[in-house]
Amino acid sequence: MPSTQDCLLDAAEALFVEKGYAATSLRSIATHAGANLAATHYHFGSKQGLFAAVVHRRVTPINQARLAALDDLEADTARLDIRSVLEAFLLPLIKSDEAEFLPGLIGRIYSEPKALIRPMLEQEFGVVARRFAAALSRLLPELSITEVRWRFHFLVGSMLQTLSLPLPLGAEIAEDGSQAKFQRLINFAISGFLAPEPSLGEPL
Repeated sequence: MPSTQDCLLDAAEALFVEKGYAATSLRSIATHAGANLAATHYHFGSKQGLFAAVVHRRVTPINQARLAALDDLEADTARLDIRSVLEAFLLPLIKSDEAEFLPGLIGRIYSEPKALIRPMLEQEFGVVARRFAAALSRLLPELSITEVRWRFHFLVGSMLQTLSLPLPLGAEIAEDGSQAKFQRLINFAISGFLAPEPSLGEPL
């Protein structure tokens, strides 16, 4: 039987995704979970704490898999290249049991005010982003670390788009499986990382 804490997390995730953060009350979450309101404060402290816990539950296994894959690569440098680093970052998304929950939750996270989500994203993804940017920077010594971080930022944006929209806009094509979509993304990203660094002030 699920614990009260798990019931509250399940209810909160469903309501946050459906209605958004501002429109979801702790009382409605407690009612949906079949728990009393005091339990939400006991386990999570506040609505913001509960929202952070919902995100943490889904992304932690993925981030752990990412860092473990990167650790393995850095321990076996013969396999260490840009493609393998990008695969270590992206492929845990589609191999995780959490994958089915991510599109709705990610869509909701990025529709919320930056003041709410920025600290939470830094807490959940800051270490992962720094580790992967550092690994890519060592493989791309011709790029400044600032440029690598921007390109990694663009990679994350492409990843979110791939998760949120199953097909490209403006085209009637058969849907690829998740593995094929992410291999397309990796091929795209490799070209981006290998592009020369533009000089400051260069026209777009």
